[in-house]
Amino acid sequence: MEAQKPGPKAEAGRPDPSTRDRGGFTVEVDEVAPIAHARLWGFWDVEVAERFRAAILPLGGRFGQAWSLLVDSRAFVPQTPEVTRHRTETMAMVMTEGCRRIAVIVKENGTYAMQFIRIASEVGVAGAVFLDPAAALKWIREA
Repeated sequence: MEAQKPGPKAEAGRPDPSTRDRGGFTVEVDEVAPIAHARLWGFWDVEVAERFRAAILPLGGRFGQAWSLLVDSRAFVPQTPEVTRHRTETMAMVMTEGCRRIAVIVKENGTYAMQFIRIASEVGVAGAVFLDPAAALKWIREA
């Protein structure tokens, strides 16, 4: 019997909402890589941001080594200052949990891309924005 490489496993979040206006996320874990794949959509409130933090922070202990985060933000929109502050704090926290790189996939280099670059710069994380998912994954794997 030939062993198969395990694929990403669903970890946390909410199912896609019926509209893109409501905010949510999914997180899948690739145990082999180690990479966490997140997909963000819509407009978040602080409760959604807290659920995302609760899903992401334990990954450092789960991976047990340096890991990276690949975020599909093509359906995510610029957030309120309160949610942005929360995301900034979460980004700083994941760094202390061993996250070494965060690659964000966007549909255009607009406001959200600039918001992410500013946050990454503030907390000192190696972060980059990509239009192409393959390029984002390649950059993550180069670390």
